[in-house]
Amino acid sequence: MTMEYQTEFLERIERTLASVSYRFTRPEGFNFTAGQYMLVDLGAELVHPLSLSDCPEETGFIEFTKRMTGSPYCRRLESLTKGETIIVKGPAGKFYVEESDETLVLISGGIGITPIRSILKSLEKKGAAPCRVILIYGNMNREDIAFRAELENLKLPDYRLVHVLSDTTGMDTAYQGFINADILAKEVPEGSSAHYMISGPPVMVEAIKKALATINVAEERIRTDVFIGYA
Repeated sequence: MTMEYQTEFLERIERTLASVSYRFTRPEGFNFTAGQYMLVDLGAELVHPLSLSDCPEETGFIEFTKRMTGSPYCRRLESLTKGETIIVKGPAGKFYVEESDETLVLISGGIGITPIRSILKSLEKKGAAPCRVILIYGNMNREDIAFRAELENLKLPDYRLVHVLSDTTGMDTAYQGFINADILAKEVPEGSSAHYMISGPPVMVEAIKKALATINVAEERIRTDVFIGYA
C-alpha cells in the first residue's frame, strides 16, 4: 500500500544552470532506502515520479532534484513559496544497493545522478562501503555536472569517479563522447564479476546494457532506474 504524506516546501537549491533541488520537511513516518523514488503531487493533476536525492541519514528534510524544462510541472515547482504544502506518495522502487563485497559500478547520465547521489551519500554517512565503488557519470559539459564538488570529494575508502563528457573543455581527465564498452572495460577491470546500477534516460540505459553484454556482464548483475520524460 502506497503511503501518502503532507509536506511543506523549505527551499530550492540550484545545482546546475538546468537542474534544481527542492527541499521539503520530512513527514513523520516517512522512511526510505537510498535510491528509491516518490510521487510528487503538486495539485491540478500535476504528478510526477522523482527520485530522492537526499539520503536517509540526512535528517530534517526530503529532497528531489529536477531538470527544468519549462513544462507546467516545472513552472508549478518554481511558483512554490516557503511553507506551502504539497503531497508526496511513497517511497517506492527497488533501485538500491544489496550488500556484497564485490565491486559496485554506478553509471549515470545527466539528472539520473539523483538516486545514485542518495546511495553514495548514504554509504559515506554510514562511514564505510563494503566494497570498491566506481561512479561513471556522463554529461554534456562540466557546467552540466550536478553535485560535482560533492561527488568528487566523497569520503569512501575505495571510491573512484570517472567523468564522461560530450565537451571536455576544462576537464582534461574526462573521457570525451559517451559511456561505452571500451570505457567500461578500461575502468572496471573486474568486468563480469562486478555489480552494475544504471540510472538515466531510456536510450542511455539501453545503450549501457548492450555495452555491458559485450564484456560478458550477466543481466542479473545489472539493476536499472529509467528516467522516462522530463515533465
